[in-house]
Amino acid sequence: MNKRRKVIDIHHHIIPKVYRDALQKIGVTTAGGYPIKQWEPQNSIDMMDELGIDIGYTSISEPATMPFKRKKALKVARQVNEYQAQLKQDYPDRFRSFALLPMPHVKETIKEIEYALDVLKLDGVGLFSNYEDAYLGNSQFEKVMEALDQRHAKVFIHPSSNTSDFTPPQYVVADFIEEFTFNTTRAAANLIFSGTLERYPNIQFILAHAGGTLPYLEWRLHNTLETQKYIAQDPKNRVKTVMTNSKSEIIKEVTKHPIRYAKMFNTYRQGLKATKHISHSASDFIKRFYYDTGLSTGEATFASLKEVTDSAHILFGSDAFYAPNDWIAKMERNIEDTPAFSDMEKDNIFGSNAETLFK
Repeated sequence: MNKRRKVIDIHHHIIPKVYRDALQKIGVTTAGGYPIKQWEPQNSIDMMDELGIDIGYTSISEPATMPFKRKKALKVARQVNEYQAQLKQDYPDRFRSFALLPMPHVKETIKEIEYALDVLKLDGVGLFSNYEDAYLGNSQFEKVMEALDQRHAKVFIHPSSNTSDFTPPQYVVADFIEEFTFNTTRAAANLIFSGTLERYPNIQFILAHAGGTLPYLEWRLHNTLETQKYIAQDPKNRVKTVMTNSKSEIIKEVTKHPIRYAKMFNTYRQGLKATKHISHSASDFIKRFYYDTGLSTGEATFASLKEVTDSAHILFGSDAFYAPNDWIAKMERNIEDTPAFSDMEKDNIFGSNAETLFK
């Protein structure tokens, strides 16, 4: 790594003992299929010194507080956030922090947002792509988004595992290999199609792992949203213009399976209602997101990011303490060596973009 560059790691996981012990008490020992190991601040300092990283923005990886009941989730989140505040005080030149929130418990989450951002003065909050089968953008999280928007919060979105009834491909042995990226994509798309990004423009969202597959799907999402917005303005007359079947064929099919199609049409109706008042395009929203480089520094990824957003929205992320150090070193070299970015853009990706975002 070229030490002349200032390096800010936006995706730096820590594993405080109070958090690890709480999980172990209920039998949780893995995150995304990867063991939750022991960690001390010196582990991060040593790692950052070895890899030329100046500052790490600390966060908690999944499962976070999801395995706990409501009161315990709030207690663990509070303990972790107070720990992170102390960590910043002990190492003011090395650490910044994203607060852990006791999601999906909305009342408790709002309480912790107030404490973590207003009292502890942490730098932002961490959210997960999904809490079991509830993705960010779902209506149940509306008041959480209101609280974050009021504070112009920086929100780091990290992927979470699938529900327990999900059956993965036989030989894809852990969620972190690919499902994490898909869940990030699902959450980002849901934030767009729900109108959440339209209603709460003061929140600045950072997507882990280069947004999963979001950049690759930009064309599909853009045109889907434009079609939905078109239909939503006059559904009675416009829906037939996008149908690929004749009216008689549709009626015939619906009469065969009325319950199935009633559920499908209700879902469509909810989607049209949500998109009716969205004034921006999906491409606009995709450009607005920030993207970290954790485990995502291939040339195809760089090309996709350059296609959908400005390089000012790309931030270095290591995925520390889940990604091995030699992988992180390889990611740094990939950014250094790529022809996709100018030397100044590389300076910005490694550090200046994060400094600007958190001014």
